[in-house]
Amino acid sequence: MRMSSFRYLIVLVLLFVFSGGLFAQVDSIPSAEWISRHKDSLRSELLNNKEVHGDFEHSILAALMYYPTLNDTRIAFKERKIATTMAARPKVSSIFKKAEDRKYIILINTRQNRLKAPLLSNVPFEARVGVIGHELAHIVDYKRKSFIRIIGNGIAYVVSNSFKRNLEHKIDRIAINKGLGEGLYQFRLFVEEEANTTDKYKRFKDNIYLSSADISNLVKSINNLAIDN
Repeated sequence: MRMSSFRYLIVLVLLFVFSGGLFAQVDSIPSAEWISRHKDSLRSELLNNKEVHGDFEHSILAALMYYPTLNDTRIAFKERKIATTMAARPKVSSIFKKAEDRKYIILINTRQNRLKAPLLSNVPFEARVGVIGHELAHIVDYKRKSFIRIIGNGIAYVVSNSFKRNLEHKIDRIAINKGLGEGLYQFRLFVEEEANTTDKYKRFKDNIYLSSADISNLVKSINNLAIDN
């Protein structure tokens, strides 16, 4: 069941007051229609220090609602031909700065590559919010690390599938704990069952990222814990 506009506004206010993962308690990701109706106020609250790609603004706004701690973080969304749907990284010129002074780039794939990674424009809205939320979780993780750790992790990410898998599982869990489990689940399900992609790409996703079943189980565990508390 979709939440009422009034209830979403109350939750949004609480998020900015307490800066916690309160969206872990939210029933569902806000619809594109809800974002459209509230886009002026959301832009004012969420797009400080952000460069947003217009075609995906509603999805980006929806994902940013779950990350109030990134409110003042400088993030630019850029189109680029890359091997997967999206990718997040610190801007090279700012990598040696303090975490709070860095600028981050989230790349959005614009052209079908040989692996046929899904283009963000072809991904359903809720799943799109989920994968954007995953990339924002990478930025949360980057902000916890020194530049030496970022460089070391970057090298390990390239040379070790085990490191890559552990990191991406960690990032998925960050996004799930923020309340974006349903969006992540929908994206993984899209890749597994619907996307016009290659078997090689699906095997890569299965090897490195949480499966839709894993995500579903984690979301259920978090919801059960919330009920028990």
